[in-house]
Amino acid sequence: MKTKYFASVAFAALMLPGAAYAQSTGTVEAEGEEIVVTGSRGPTTISGVQIPDSPKARAVITQELIERRAPGQTILDTINLIPGVSFTNSDAYGSSGGQIRIRGFDGNRIALTFDGIPLNDSGNYAIYSNQQLDPELIETVNVNFGSADVDSPTAAASGGTINYRSLMPTDKLSATAVYSHGTNDMNRAFVLLNTGTFTSFGTKAWLSASSQRYNQFRGPGEIYKQQYNGKIYQPIGSNGDFISIAAHYNQNRSNFYSNPSYANIRSRLTGLETLPVAGAGSTASSANPYKLDLSNERYDFVFDDPSGTYRYDATCNLPSASVAAGNGTQQDDRSSCGNIFATAYNPSNTGNIRLNSRYELSDKLLFTLDGAYSYTRANGGGSAVLAESNTNALNAGGTAANTSVYQYQLTRIGAGTAAAVDINRDGDTQDFVRVYFPSNTRTNRYTAIAGLRYQLDEDNLIRIAYTWDSARHRQTGEASLLDAHGMPQVPFAADGDTRYEVVDAAGNVINKRNRKSYAILHQISGEYRGEFFDNKLKVALGVRAPFFRRNLNNYCYTIAGQSNDAYCTSQTPAQVAAVDAAVTGVQLGAPYAKRIKKYDAVLPNVGATFALTSEISAFGSFSKGISVPRTDNLYGFDDVSITPVQAVEPEKTDSYDLGLRYSSSLIQAQVAAWKIDYQNRIISTTTLLEGGQTLSVDRNVGDVRSKGIDASLGIRPNRHFSLYSFVSYTDAKLQADAVNPATGAVILPTAGKFVVETPEWQYGGRAQIDFSPVSVGIQAKRTGSRWVTDVNDLKAAGYTLVDLDARFDLGFAGLDRTFFQLNVSNLLKERYFSNLSTAGNAFPIGTSTSTGAPRFTFGAPRTFIGSVHFEF
Repeated sequence: MKTKYFASVAFAALMLPGAAYAQSTGTVEAEGEEIVVTGSRGPTTISGVQIPDSPKARAVITQELIERRAPGQTILDTINLIPGVSFTNSDAYGSSGGQIRIRGFDGNRIALTFDGIPLNDSGNYAIYSNQQLDPELIETVNVNFGSADVDSPTAAASGGTINYRSLMPTDKLSATAVYSHGTNDMNRAFVLLNTGTFTSFGTKAWLSASSQRYNQFRGPGEIYKQQYNGKIYQPIGSNGDFISIAAHYNQNRSNFYSNPSYANIRSRLTGLETLPVAGAGSTASSANPYKLDLSNERYDFVFDDPSGTYRYDATCNLPSASVAAGNGTQQDDRSSCGNIFATAYNPSNTGNIRLNSRYELSDKLLFTLDGAYSYTRANGGGSAVLAESNTNALNAGGTAANTSVYQYQLTRIGAGTAAAVDINRDGDTQDFVRVYFPSNTRTNRYTAIAGLRYQLDEDNLIRIAYTWDSARHRQTGEASLLDAHGMPQVPFAADGDTRYEVVDAAGNVINKRNRKSYAILHQISGEYRGEFFDNKLKVALGVRAPFFRRNLNNYCYTIAGQSNDAYCTSQTPAQVAAVDAAVTGVQLGAPYAKRIKKYDAVLPNVGATFALTSEISAFGSFSKGISVPRTDNLYGFDDVSITPVQAVEPEKTDSYDLGLRYSSSLIQAQVAAWKIDYQNRIISTTTLLEGGQTLSVDRNVGDVRSKGIDASLGIRPNRHFSLYSFVSYTDAKLQADAVNPATGAVILPTAGKFVVETPEWQYGGRAQIDFSPVSVGIQAKRTGSRWVTDVNDLKAAGYTLVDLDARFDLGFAGLDRTFFQLNVSNLLKERYFSNLSTAGNAFPIGTSTSTGAPRFTFGAPRTFIGSVHFEF
């Protein structure tokens, strides 16, 4: 286990990239002891893909492939070539978000780490693919299927982990500049400066910056992203000890795409094609499901719809902003600016400071310490109409007797002390005023991972680790004024700027939620690694024990069953009780503080590899995983007057993998059979409301049984040609119906149904030809059909995407690492739907409309990107 070949005294700088398929420094050290850093020796890489000889099912992608992808592309799109991974992008450039699934598990159940620190949202565990590190700065990325490392700082890794590490500073001074231009007026610039070693102590660093801007491929809207990064690395002595400090800041200002619901698609095709409709006599059901598989002509006809049904308006005018009309004139925004692209907005500011370090205390004892501070501020846009007078409040949505939860929470403008408030300040209180009303989130997060590794002898080691992760998660929903054309005055909340605040009669800012949550993880873990029978058998035995706590504070009234919003008011408790009694079908719970929820678990994992020959090895592993309830799952009840409407127990998994690997200088191959038993799955039914707001109801549907096979094959017969291919099969089915826990009545017949968004079959590959100065790569992936609803009455057809990259290297002219690159995504102009907004069902019996309104995101059309890459 201790075999090492040193290429230079800079071994510490090379060690991390060599073992970068682990996440924390402690795991890097435990897994990276047997590495070789000389010449061509080391992990076999074909087309930028590695298959490490690990007890766990794992795959690694290196910078060799990452840099061939479109500049600025999210790293989650690049790992789409790994079997078992399904990622769908919102556009061709990666800065508009997307959805990821691994072996049937969605992003909220997959842990994502960056230099060992967690990136999932601390409240709902969401992964935001558009906020990831610039791809030029990623050394490697790896995927652990169905398991986490023993020191992983996560309580949401039931579906596996994705880990990527930033590159190391170089010993020599160097600089890189990349400029890219593409379809939809995409312009991106990236610069990187490596300082080289600049002190007698071996200190070195790098700094980078990037900026990207482009128009949406359909409808009005723009995506703008800027990012800044830096890293300083200090070796300590000559035995591999070091300390590294890095910083990252990312800012997105993006508009959402407007996408059609199934009902929109059906209506658009009326007269051209008959699609099933909901209600009695429907031709589609769980027993007779419908696949949405449009011809190119039909797809284009839906895509080209010029109306505002699922295309945002580019301009609008707000009557309420025309204050020159003066006192006594009613200005009504109810039919104005409800579909403007400007409030379909997704601003975010994210950043972190990261520490990685290693200290050899003796020839047998090693200490590692990783730490980070992370910051997030973001919202998802949206608008709403407020009536200035209490008497008109229930008409704000345009329906005289609208008593839905969403309208009900907006009826307290008078704060129990007045009959009305002049929101737009025009001198009267007769108006209906549209306001910017996003759900804002601010998170401050601290993470630390400390580990001790003791080398018992050359073939055996043990290690222990302590992991701490603490996040303060602030969720608010302040209203602020729009300008005369429906544009937000500020990207987030008004932040005390009285020019834009919307206040009630008591002078308090109108809010739709006001929460403060603490997510705190304490975790202890231990692991043994040993080698036996002349290093043929390698064993890893580990256990981690997470102790997780959520501290919940709701400063508004809980709305029973509503996990997204609340009833925020300046009214007295007696006044709230009177309103509560007057509106049927709604139950409110009083504000509360320090409501504690605790979740503990003991999660063993075992794995082994056995070398059958020098090139063939067998591997197997078992691990337990957990995903504790999300913050929003817990804010729909208060444990006092409102009890849970569904089980909110932690989701747990038992994961099994068994496989074979073949690795040589010519071929690398892997086949793995896997099985995951999944308990206490929570599903959410989401209804889209006017202005981009949503209502969600969470339900526990019990167990899920998943199984499948993943296989990959890489061949590199010579330095001019390489070929990589993969295939994966997934069978993931719910085991029980979703029921009402109070009555036992079946809410949704989900037993035996396939998990949504998950393709049963995926396959594809990549071929690359390199005859300097020209190299060309082409890759393709077939994503099978995916269910859109939990009851499996509607599915989206499968699709095949082909991407091309070509490079002309100027090394022959003495310009090393300078080249022109062309990327073409969706080369064959495939028409397809990418992201899916799922629902419980699409064709409820006996109704005339589709509950849940599943939505379909148009896939990005063919896109060209040209780049010039200069480096010295």
